[in-house]
Amino acid sequence: MQESTSSRTGAGMGRRAFGLGILGGAALTAAARLAPPGHADPVPQSYRMTPEQLSRTADREFFGVNGARIISAENARQWHDPVFQDALTAVGPGLVRVQGGTTSQWIDWRTGLFDERPGGGFAGRNDGRPPLTLADWADIVRRTGATPLFDLNVVTSTLDDQLDMLREARRLGMPVRYVELGNELWVPMQVYEDIYPTGADYARTMNEWIAAIRREFPQARIGVAAADDSLVMGAGFGQRYADWNQELYATIRDADAVTFHPYWIVDPIAADIGSTAVGGVVNWTHVADTVLRDMPSGLQAWFTEYNQMGKEATPPLDRLPAVQQTWAVGLSVASFTLRALLDPRAGMAVMHCALNGAPSTTTGGGGTTNQAVHALISDGSGGSVPYGRTALNMALTPIYHCLDQGTTVRPLRLDPGIGTPAALLLPPYAGAADAFTGAELTSASGTRAVLINASDRPLRITLPPNLVGAQEVRIQTAAPTAAPAFVAGDTVSETSAAVSDVLDLPAYSEAVLRRS
Repeated sequence: MQESTSSRTGAGMGRRAFGLGILGGAALTAAARLAPPGHADPVPQSYRMTPEQLSRTADREFFGVNGARIISAENARQWHDPVFQDALTAVGPGLVRVQGGTTSQWIDWRTGLFDERPGGGFAGRNDGRPPLTLADWADIVRRTGATPLFDLNVVTSTLDDQLDMLREARRLGMPVRYVELGNELWVPMQVYEDIYPTGADYARTMNEWIAAIRREFPQARIGVAAADDSLVMGAGFGQRYADWNQELYATIRDADAVTFHPYWIVDPIAADIGSTAVGGVVNWTHVADTVLRDMPSGLQAWFTEYNQMGKEATPPLDRLPAVQQTWAVGLSVASFTLRALLDPRAGMAVMHCALNGAPSTTTGGGGTTNQAVHALISDGSGGSVPYGRTALNMALTPIYHCLDQGTTVRPLRLDPGIGTPAALLLPPYAGAADAFTGAELTSASGTRAVLINASDRPLRITLPPNLVGAQEVRIQTAAPTAAPAFVAGDTVSETSAAVSDVLDLPAYSEAVLRRS
């Protein structure tokens, strides 16, 4: 769900457009066979938790946020506001994606203004909008303590110009450690097709960019734009899309990573709140079993955008309901985030997006609506709290704060497992999904565990020996429909206590255990 514009051709909204068309009927038919979820059991069922042997190391720069929304005058002004910047700092992202997604391909880094030429959909978007220059982004990453992920403009700029941008970023004190070469260039948008007719054409051009970047910035890690080509999208998007990854993988040289933007759509008819709570797990399982399976060895997957998706301004997604961001959404996105961390094939998880809110005349932009479901921090639109802590904020902040330099992470699983019925349009799915996600994180500062219960029932968990006697456990829980920052009075409660060898984890909750 990039911050995009309405100038695409064919599918109109590119990958987003097909959700209701190709897959909707199949998902609805299958979902109709699902048994309804059971009612919450007030007596916790007992489970035993054990760590798995598989482990990997990661640090704070694994987690991040997309530098969006920045199109509207109101949102651009908010990025300049120290109060917003402090709210973002409190979340603790290790990465900030500089200049966002589609916006990065249509912006002049020197002026911070959009290129208004035909094809991008940014005509008139500079009116009344305070520009965000590279110096402004330098101030933002300095204040937040994040590392920039530079999304280079490979559409309306040149290699020499973008090298100048990286040189200026370095002069401004911004480390050039992560570079992304374009945003969703596989989308059937005429200007993209003209510049990069195939994935091989894109790869050949990017090989030149990679070589030039490495000469000046040898420490930089570089990612190229791949697509989730596993969703039977070829029929809707054409042969260029269907062949993009195969041609990219066969042609690209010396890249470190490929970038993906996995979004999911919960079925608005057949699904219930349980589908929302486990939607991130369903989507992660799909991505891990298809997209990551097909990725060549030697490359990492960078998730430089991800989230649940809702109503968009462009058909047919305009027929979806505008999804409210709830605690169930927060748990879903947190589950995807944690599972990405646990997979050694993943190199970063950058969620979309830092600032968002309800659709309005002042905060809309291009061909998309604002979406409350995407807001890490609410923008004040639609009656939301200006710079409010959303459910996503509350679910992700504890996870971000658990990563130190050189942290070893490994999965924690329950025996028996716990499942919840789910119905999704994208990816198409109807069946049971794992409702528990757990991770153990060990660093020089001690051991922590993050446990997410996305089910409607409490769990009584017998802890593994290395977590017995944890000095502290903090548990966040709320009604799954609670929408903090968007609905007055809705909150997420937090309790803190010591724990022995058994932990009671409430329904729809997230817990962080700490042991020195």
